[in-house]
Amino acid sequence: MAKTRTYYDLLISCPSDVKEELQIINEQVDNFNRMFGRINNISIDTKHWSKDSYPQSGGRPQELLNQQFVLDCDAAVAVFWTRFGTPTDEYGSGTEEEIEKLIQSGKQVFLYFCEKEAKLSDVKLEQYQQIQEFKEKYKGKGIFSTYSTLEEFEQQFLNHLTLYFLDKHVKGGEESSEPKSVLSIKGVSDDELIDNPRLYKAEDFLNSEFIQLFHTEIVNIIDDVKQYSFIKKPEDTQATNTWAKFSIPAIEENEIYISDYEQKTICNFAKDNEIEIDKSSFFDLAGLKKQRSTIMLHPAKLVGSNNAIEKLDKIKKLFEDIREYNQWISYSKELNLKYYLWLCLSNGGNRYDEDIDVKLFIKEGLLCIPEEIPVPGQHIIERCTNEILPVFKGEPSLSINAYEEYPLETYIPVLPYSTVEERTEQMREKFRNSINNIFVYEFYNKGGYDIIRFKQPYLKHKNNVLFPSVLVFNSEPDSIRYEIQSKYSAEIMAGEIIFN
Repeated sequence: MAKTRTYYDLLISCPSDVKEELQIINEQVDNFNRMFGRINNISIDTKHWSKDSYPQSGGRPQELLNQQFVLDCDAAVAVFWTRFGTPTDEYGSGTEEEIEKLIQSGKQVFLYFCEKEAKLSDVKLEQYQQIQEFKEKYKGKGIFSTYSTLEEFEQQFLNHLTLYFLDKHVKGGEESSEPKSVLSIKGVSDDELIDNPRLYKAEDFLNSEFIQLFHTEIVNIIDDVKQYSFIKKPEDTQATNTWAKFSIPAIEENEIYISDYEQKTICNFAKDNEIEIDKSSFFDLAGLKKQRSTIMLHPAKLVGSNNAIEKLDKIKKLFEDIREYNQWISYSKELNLKYYLWLCLSNGGNRYDEDIDVKLFIKEGLLCIPEEIPVPGQHIIERCTNEILPVFKGEPSLSINAYEEYPLETYIPVLPYSTVEERTEQMREKFRNSINNIFVYEFYNKGGYDIIRFKQPYLKHKNNVLFPSVLVFNSEPDSIRYEIQSKYSAEIMAGEIIFN
């Protein structure tokens, strides 16, 4: 008499260090088929890359395996011990990718972590840390088990296998509700998700602690310079080159002074900060001179007391610091005129999504486009490029991933032997180019709205990803409408962010 048998495919996904467990899995699947499968007319077939894959071109290796058999499996078993596996383009290992893909598809995954002792020489710290992070990710979700001996694993696996597949068969093989993604836009505050996005002013945008420390350092240098007091005596002048005392036309000697511009810059800072300075003594260098030979290629040297030379160095540093500090304050004030909004794209569903298209509709004239973002002054632009620009991207955290689809940075070389003005303009161009590479939105204007658009190629379930950049506004908007389309959503998801 003919019988109908139901076949289930079980994916075995394990790194290379769990050879004994791999053998146990195959043995216990055979035991299940012999003891329970025959009388229930069900059978479990195992799938493993070593026996079920074939050579194929046209894609990344793990994606080809996914297409060949991974995603068609009804369930999977994965075991970790000391190795996490080889990274793929999107995940920490092929095993992680297979697990994530099946979970996103609503499939059953039997996940185990081995706690047997291992030789220290066989353990790579980076791999072990990846396992612990992966384990922590699923902690408290009832998705994995641990074992300390092979016998314990054998008992657990056969028990779990039997409970799941017999229950599934008794229920007629019914599947769980169809998996789907649920996309929305959330706010970001202190690296955490918030349901109601908020606008921010930039009082702390440039790290107020840094500015305060910089200010304190300048005040301390002023105090140091005040400590120098000179009484002009013949013995104060160094006589290291006795030939300098004679009237030799080949020797050129000029007294050093602090320029009017440098004095004005320092005095203005002191006045603004209510610091008293006696100009005659503060800028006195006790007759310090610069001496050089006009006929020999000797470098110029300073002639004067060591204290005078030290004081000159401190005043020069003081001037440079104040000039830089003033530009930080000026740039900070420009940024403080703007409003900032940190957003992320959230997938609260039970499956991954792809080809996600996001549009935001903002009342015309409120948005600050990249060309309107202030460019810092020449004395701070290099540091801003390296340290401040990343702030525009936002900070990823344990719950929010970084946006990763930025274009490659265009290399702008600094030409050799360039003037200060030329170098400054090159740095300004580099800064603008970096801004455009961060604010990668498409910009449109239609029907009284400024529209920005960007695409997110892929987003896992229960995951969040930052927008490419913070949104910058010249004026505070009352609300922002948005629309989200994606590969696995039949309808456009629309919503509105309202600011109280």
